[in-house]
Amino acid sequence: MRAIIGESCQNPFKDILEGQFREKIYNGFINDAILPVLEEVMAYGHDIVDALESSNKSPAVDCGPGCSYCCHSQIHVLPIESLLILAFINECFTGKQILLLMDKIELRLQRTRGKSIGLLFPIKGELPCIFLENGMCSIYKVRPFICRAWNSMDSSLCRKIFNSGKFDDEIESSSARNFVFESSRSLFTDIAGQLKLETAPFEMTRGLFNCLNGTDPLPLWLSGEDILNVNTQLGPASSRVDSLGDCRSFDLHSDRAAQTLPVSREQEYINYFYEKYKSRLAGYGYAQNHSQIHSFVFQNVYGKSIGAVALNEVGTQNRTVHIHHLKAFVLQSGNGTLMLVELCRKADCFNVRLSANPVFSPNDKCSNRDFKVLSEWYEQFGFKGDSDLCRIPRQG
Repeated sequence: MRAIIGESCQNPFKDILEGQFREKIYNGFINDAILPVLEEVMAYGHDIVDALESSNKSPAVDCGPGCSYCCHSQIHVLPIESLLILAFINECFTGKQILLLMDKIELRLQRTRGKSIGLLFPIKGELPCIFLENGMCSIYKVRPFICRAWNSMDSSLCRKIFNSGKFDDEIESSSARNFVFESSRSLFTDIAGQLKLETAPFEMTRGLFNCLNGTDPLPLWLSGEDILNVNTQLGPASSRVDSLGDCRSFDLHSDRAAQTLPVSREQEYINYFYEKYKSRLAGYGYAQNHSQIHSFVFQNVYGKSIGAVALNEVGTQNRTVHIHHLKAFVLQSGNGTLMLVELCRKADCFNVRLSANPVFSPNDKCSNRDFKVLSEWYEQFGFKGDSDLCRIPRQG
């Protein structure tokens, strides 16, 4: 039974959906409050589907907890769906979970780059959705429309096809769910298009990578900028350092012939950021251990300056890169987290230890409670200790 809702229902349902939510959606776009409206439309769609299935006007699907065969596909999401997922991540994920997620994203992008569906299908078991945890969706509440629309009337057939190696086999699904959620999705696409916003669906893993590496993508998108279809570079695979000692060669490029200088992993890590971000901070020279402090202005993927960072190498028995200074230009903006996530991710790539002393500058009036809050914030990213915190790089 494939045609559960006839064609005659298509226009009336779309008209009802538009009449119910069009004004709310437009007001949401204008007032930067579109994400709650998106969640409301998603809930409305589920109310319709539940009513159809409970009254036996549409058969119930055979999907359930732990059934995740369809969660190994490469799906495409709308910009607004990516923004809803990003908001959920920022609200519900810890710093450590964000780091783990970014690692999963980069590994998946490295493995899928340049490969067709035919080449990816044989290794689909090794490429689960970045949000799949122990067979369960970690963003189930805000999953995209396509995940709500995809379903099966027979989960045993899903298992059979998953193990068959045939990626073009068909699975009977609920026409009601497909129709309701695809109609809801198209409503947001239509209105966003009328407002000249980015509307093209984008592969979810890459889209989330771009959003997580950006700053405040929602206002950017609402201003007409692209947030998914942007060229955010992946870190080179060679960045993941092996354990061949503390020193490697670093090519210092200049207008003259390149020269090779031996540097430590820690200095190579600092050089990576110092070369990437060209704007400098005044007032930094050398630390008490006579090591040079490298200060720079951190930028997001769009080239916008969002904060200041200063790093120096500590040449103790356990070599460390000390975070001498880290501060977002706009407080409570999430930019501090964005910067520290990037510092920790690259520390794992270069296999270096990080240290930090979470104190406020003398001019910042703070209490012991503020110090505790800042220490607990660092701890989310794997830093441990009392006053002097240290972070060991994660392996693998």
